[in-house]
Formats: sequence, C-alpha cells, structure tokens
Amino acid sequence: MVIIRSRKHGIDFIKVWFAAKPIADKGVIEYHQSLFKRKNSEEFDTLISDITGTPDEIKGKFNKGCRYKVNRAQREDVSVRMLDGSDITDEEIDKFLEFFKDFWETKGSELAGIDRLRDELKRYRDSDALSFSIATVKGQDAVYHTHIRDDEKARLLHSASLYRLMSDEESDSRNLIGMANRYMHYADMLHFKEMGLKLYDWGGAGKADDVANITEFKESFGGYAQTSYDHTVYRGFKAGLFDLLVRAMDDVLLNRA
Repeated sequence: MVIIRSRKHGIDFIKVWFAAKPIADKGVIEYHQSLFKRKNSEEFDTLISDITGTPDEIKGKFNKGCRYKVNRAQREDVSVRMLDGSDITDEEIDKFLEFFKDFWETKGSELAGIDRLRDELKRYRDSDALSFSIATVKGQDAVYHTHIRDDEKARLLHSASLYRLMSDEESDSRNLIGMANRYMHYADMLHFKEMGLKLYDWGGAGKADDVANITEFKESFGGYAQTSYDHTVYRGFKAGLFDLLVRAMDDVLLNRA
C-alpha cells in the first residue's frame, strides 16, 4: 500500500493506492485500485503480470510476436536505464514532463495540469514510491515509463513514446522504438523482480474502441485480468464540510450552464 499525504487549508488530503482495507485517518481520502468497494466505488479494470518466475519464465508468458520483438530489441541499439526514489531528481522529473508534453502534442492534444502532475510525482518520489525507466534508441531518449510501487506491486502510471515524431522515411526507427517499448516493459519486470516485487500492474485495460489497441498490446504479455475500486471518502468534520462546499459549488455551476 502507498499513502501520500498533503495538507491544504487545514484539511488533510490523502491518496491511498492498493489498499486491502480502509485506513483510519481523517481527511479527504482518495482510494486508487483498492481491493474493497463502497457504495460510490468505480470499478477499475487492469491486467496483472506475475513476475516471480525466472526471466525465461516471465518472457515465456508473452505471445510469440511479443517475444520476437523483445528479443529483436535486445539485439539492436537500444539501452534502458532505471531510476528509483531519490535518484529521480527534480531535473529528471522536468525532463520527463517535457518529453510527456511533446508526446501529447504528437497526438494533437495539450498536456493539462502539468504543475499538478509535477507536484504529484515529487510526492511519490519523496515517499520512495516512484520509478522511471527510459529507453534510448540510436542515442536519443525515445520511450519513458513511470511507475508507482509498494513492496509487492509496480503499477504503470505513464508510457510515452516519440515514434510519432518519425517521418514515413524513418520507418525503421519507428519500428525500433515500438520494439524498444516492448523490451522496456520486460526490463521493467526484471528490475522490479530484483527489488523483490511480485506483480506488474499494466495500469488499466479498457474495452472501449479508442483504447482497444492499447489493451491488445498489454494482453500480448500474457497477464491476467483484475478488477479493483476507486472511491473518495470524506472523514471528519473539516473533510465533510469541504465535501458540502464542493457539492454546492458544483450545483451553482450546473445551474449557470
């Protein structure tokens, strides 16, 4: 379980990941992928890979095409570096955010809430719950993965590749970056296995048409389906008052719309 605390306006705001049961703290408590549900819970579907076996056993669960691309990337000019906890400096976080911003722009979108994301990543880092992995292809940082982890599981938070910046004439580089992304997930699994973790959480597996290809990509690694639950709890007088205030503001905005 990962617990991240912050305080604003005299109210404790707490993010809790992977909880098996409710915590006793008071405040505005956001549960992410908890193993229990409440009346207001939203289901979260994901895929889980068991990383307790040998490297060959882990790779053996990948489908044939996935194994080929992982093996091919290992023979090419692809290198991966891992950063955990305090090794993730503020400068490294800013480098990732700049990369992530470029990634969103290649999709025709703008990265919103970048300052909030920076603060969140720093809180995860300061709680020794954050990991980065970066793949370099032909001397260029081409793929980033970020993960949040506890003592059992690493959960994919972000995966960003800049293959979309490659032109059609650079199809070899585009294909290599795609293979590097697969190889990185395998390298992530081995890294977290060495840290003593047991599970690799793919960070969601949606069924909607707009994410079907991403889910198919994740399924090629042979994980199993798991449903967990997201919900927010307001415990204590101040947290309850905050909830009422937010609801009142939402009603005002809705009436103005």
